[in-house]
Amino acid sequence: MEEPPKEENPSHLFGGVDSISSLPDEMLHHILSFVPTSVAITTSVLSKRWRHVWCKTPYLSFPHITSSSIESILETLDSYTAAKIMRFHLHVDSETWEDSERSNHVDSLIKFAISRNVEKLSLVLKAYYVFPDFFFSNPSLKQLIGDSLNYMRPKCTVSWTSLQNLSLSNSSLDESFPKLLSGSPMLESLKLQSCSLSCIDLSGSPRLRRLDLEFFNSFPRKCHIVAPHIHYLRMIDFAQKYSLVDVSSLIEANIDTIYYLPRVWCTQDDTPKDDYQVMMQTMLESLQNVENLTVGLSFLQMLSVAEFSGVHFPTFKVKTLTLKTTILRSAVLGIAKLLQNSPELKKIVFYKTEDWNSSVEKYVNLYMEPQDPQDLIFPAKSALKVAGPDLVASFMELLLRNTRTLETLVFQLRSCLNTSNYDELSQIALTLSHKNKVSIVLK
Repeated sequence: MEEPPKEENPSHLFGGVDSISSLPDEMLHHILSFVPTSVAITTSVLSKRWRHVWCKTPYLSFPHITSSSIESILETLDSYTAAKIMRFHLHVDSETWEDSERSNHVDSLIKFAISRNVEKLSLVLKAYYVFPDFFFSNPSLKQLIGDSLNYMRPKCTVSWTSLQNLSLSNSSLDESFPKLLSGSPMLESLKLQSCSLSCIDLSGSPRLRRLDLEFFNSFPRKCHIVAPHIHYLRMIDFAQKYSLVDVSSLIEANIDTIYYLPRVWCTQDDTPKDDYQVMMQTMLESLQNVENLTVGLSFLQMLSVAEFSGVHFPTFKVKTLTLKTTILRSAVLGIAKLLQNSPELKKIVFYKTEDWNSSVEKYVNLYMEPQDPQDLIFPAKSALKVAGPDLVASFMELLLRNTRTLETLVFQLRSCLNTSNYDELSQIALTLSHKNKVSIVLK
């Protein structure tokens, strides 16, 4: 009976050396940076080569720590020998720990990271935890990402002298926010998501260039934003009481409002319509010097209602306009007015998005009549996922009709066009391109 062929040793195929094990430590550390530290530790049994690799990796990640696992983690770290940690991630689940026990363990882990001069620190704390004073003194920290840090209220002086990027989510910051900013003189980028603040005053942060804000209606309705040094602003899901007091250096913005706000403007009786008009007037004036502007469907609907209500639109300096929307009648008036008031516009990029706020349509459409009979060709309700060539062509003509200086028009439609529709639209785009002397690109 013929014996089955013997399995070849994989290392024999590479000259007797495991191709991965032969990589330098720096590359192995990079590979281990993509897995939790508990998984990285298991590689120590692979061979002598791997026995101490994880001990020197500058990337440590402890997701979903529980009361049963944290003590073993602390014991394991006794074997860690790297002098510096580049990135440290800690996620503490919500459990019925004793507060003092949990605090002591979390204190130990954070202190360990700080003692190794951690540069990027990521903390997700789903349980009660009061930050100790030593947390607020860390000269090596360059990036801090925090989620659910509701008790980050420093009683001492904050000294994050190297911090460049700060990202906080689901945190109450009103009392502590000024201290955090004053202790971060090198801050360049700030992201706040669902953070409760009545005022975001960044006038004392001259290096700050990027501000990313996401608001939700469960938080205070009034918030003033003073950010005279930022160049980039992303503001998503803002409500009617958020105001841009000073963004005088802004050159790039990505703006959209909460999906139901156009409906509220059209139907709410207990809030004067003037409140919304003032909000939009202030918003538009704050955006008039922006050169690169991205807007979403809900904000475009707000622009439509603003135009119908007689809100004054300033002249914009937009050179590149990105429309993240679906093709709907309720957005057309706002788009047209935005284009008409952008005499320096050179490029439009259109991304067709899913129409997730179609419930707003009937309220906006009932509130205002189409200003141009040609607008009646655009659907009043949610459009089909597969866009018809005639509808897209009409939208192209709308954009071209309302611009005078446009050079490039880009349509990101490949995912919602079948092959025959794409070919037909390509021919239409070619004709419109020659007629209007504008480069039209379909993607």
